[in-house]
Amino acid sequence: MDSSDSAVSSDGTALETALAECLESKSGTSPNYRQNFERVVGAWIDFCDRKDVATLEAVSKRTMNQYSAHLARRIEAGNSDNVDGGISATTAWTYYDYVSAFLSWAVRHEYLAENPADKAVARESLPDRPSSGEYDRQYWQPEQRKTVVDFVRRRVDSAYQDPIAPTPILHKRLRDRALVATIAYSGVRGGEVLKDPNDSRRTGLRWSHVDFEEGVAWILGKNQDTEPAQFPEQVTDPLERWYEAYDPPSDDWPVFPSMHVPTLSRRIADALGGDERDRRTADRHHWTVALEAGVEPTSITTEGVRSLMKRLSAVAEVPGLDLEAGEYLTLHGARRGVGEFLYRNVSHEQAQRTLRHADPQTTSEMYSHIDASELADDNTEAFDRE
Repeated sequence: MDSSDSAVSSDGTALETALAECLESKSGTSPNYRQNFERVVGAWIDFCDRKDVATLEAVSKRTMNQYSAHLARRIEAGNSDNVDGGISATTAWTYYDYVSAFLSWAVRHEYLAENPADKAVARESLPDRPSSGEYDRQYWQPEQRKTVVDFVRRRVDSAYQDPIAPTPILHKRLRDRALVATIAYSGVRGGEVLKDPNDSRRTGLRWSHVDFEEGVAWILGKNQDTEPAQFPEQVTDPLERWYEAYDPPSDDWPVFPSMHVPTLSRRIADALGGDERDRRTADRHHWTVALEAGVEPTSITTEGVRSLMKRLSAVAEVPGLDLEAGEYLTLHGARRGVGEFLYRNVSHEQAQRTLRHADPQTTSEMYSHIDASELADDNTEAFDRE
């Protein structure tokens, strides 16, 4: 390079300047990848500054060995309940790979003769690369989400065709559509909106907790505190349609009621007595009787929704599932799918806020496979130019 270039001093090329040039060369990659690349390599530059390493040319095997030792200490912290700032081994390797990719870029652009991060001694403090269990976890893919959402929407549409379906059938289809939309787009955990028989505090979401106008629902989070969850229009539209048809006597009624006949039968008997229940249900559905008598149903349970999703996965012919092996769209797979979509297409921060992770590191670890995939694409391009 021209020695008059401001990016170059007599001692070499400033790391911050090199990073800015590197990011500019990656303008064709996804914004999320560039954002994460800048964040991780920027943190590494701060680490180098603490080691009095300010230029590309000053980065050595020793520098990278010190960095790998730093990551190893953070892994150790991550295994302790008494230390903050810890990371997993997977995340540590993702960070190291980002820095290595940056140094490989420096080699290709002739700032460096070789990549010091590639040397075995530089990596010796890191543990073996873990096999990623993330690939074995389910993430609802966009096509899967679209398939099941479209299926429950079409079932509602067909129920409104002449002759309009009886109220119990119509209501069940409207409830199922609203339920599927909620878990498909909100990122909530199943136990935050459904009844958990093993937790007396988790009795299911109530209508009084939902603000259609603001697109927010107040839920009992994983930390046992009430917190707001985002409900986009993909959720609030089917929820409002369900609310209008449901017309519950009180907004303290559950948003996703159980329509299980034996359960309804017990609730009606408790409220009206067994004989009156039998008289009223002799020629009418238990759901109709419960609504007319103002007998509040319980919320559908997490296990009940798992059974529902197994049935929907099969009849909707959701792609990418081995139905014969019993695979189905899981509740937590929906949550992961929401986060994955936002992580890939919007930003790390958007995914973190939507999933309500208190620590950004939790989000990074959950979607480290995306970073690795983006890194593979970047390295493929690099090797193509070799």
